[in-house]
Amino acid sequence: MCMLQGAAQASVPQVRVRLFSPYTLATASLGGGTLDLQVYQGSAVDTLKVSNVSIRSESGQIQFNADGQWKTADSLRVMPKETMWFSGARGIRRRIPGLVVLRPRGSAILALAVLPMDDYLVGVVHAELGGLAHPELWAAQSVVARTWFARNARKFFEAGECYAVTDDVQSQVFHGWPADEERLAKLQDAVAKTRDLVLIDAEGKCIEAMFHANSGGQTMPSAWYFSPRGHLQSQVDSFSLHCPQTYWTKKVDKEVYIAQMARWLKASPNDKAFRIYICTYQQPERAEYVSYGGQKVRLRQVREYFKLRSTWFSVEDGAGTLTLHGRGYGHGIGMSQEGAWEMAKRGYLAEEITGFYYPGTRLVPWAEARW
Repeated sequence: MCMLQGAAQASVPQVRVRLFSPYTLATASLGGGTLDLQVYQGSAVDTLKVSNVSIRSESGQIQFNADGQWKTADSLRVMPKETMWFSGARGIRRRIPGLVVLRPRGSAILALAVLPMDDYLVGVVHAELGGLAHPELWAAQSVVARTWFARNARKFFEAGECYAVTDDVQSQVFHGWPADEERLAKLQDAVAKTRDLVLIDAEGKCIEAMFHANSGGQTMPSAWYFSPRGHLQSQVDSFSLHCPQTYWTKKVDKEVYIAQMARWLKASPNDKAFRIYICTYQQPERAEYVSYGGQKVRLRQVREYFKLRSTWFSVEDGAGTLTLHGRGYGHGIGMSQEGAWEMAKRGYLAEEITGFYYPGTRLVPWAEARW
């Protein structure tokens, strides 16, 4: 796959996704129905039909056991007739709908799934939205996920890797297909509804389709994290109010909080006026910075340091403890998944949902978009 800057792409590519990417994969097993197992050793290729196969890494090589005997291979390709179970790191078991390639990586195993785009997106929508279920929400998320892939598919290749995306938050979360056949069928229908469609801006370029769990009632402009984007502006988002993750609280040690804020803002932690300000800080609307005495610190930095759900919070003073009252979950840029869920429940269609969260964009077939 070659994605040329500024060019339109003729067809939607298959997706090469690294499986179990957060973990060191030392052993694995695959099974379910009839599997075609291709064994690569030097210039030879053997094809076996098996019902299951065990894999381990040994001295920089792949070893496999499909008939009670361990054998060595340079790499393996496993293809199910429909889907297969892949048990990997920490005993995690995932349902994979297509080809899996296994090869050695140092003392571990590198596992890649090679999937049609829509099969990949079914797993992404399933994992990224969790319990949020609605056909139009799923359709909207599939457009966003496909658009995100289009903009980011070269990142790992350019770093010298043999895959386009990982299965964790470095890319988009992909944990295979759900075991629930009814849910699977509905997800497939929702993804198929948007087949090949991506979001473009007024110049015809594929957008940066960022998303998060909940905006808290106001999205964040992209300029607070990186450069400005016309389709990623701050806007009032009443759909994200009164959702499961709209509001949050967190208690933090008062003196630890004051000391850290004093370091960032170059103030004395013993300054009475500073202590009062920082312990009663209010943020009625989203802000980019906390400012004091001509100094400022990004709320993004505060969020990351104290592991907060969002940058949008106000502070309530207490004896020895501060209570942070927050709104939203995530960076707040682009589509709020819970807000989109609320829109879907109110009867909005997928294209209306994406149009609200990415103003000035429109849906076009993959082949018409530019990068």
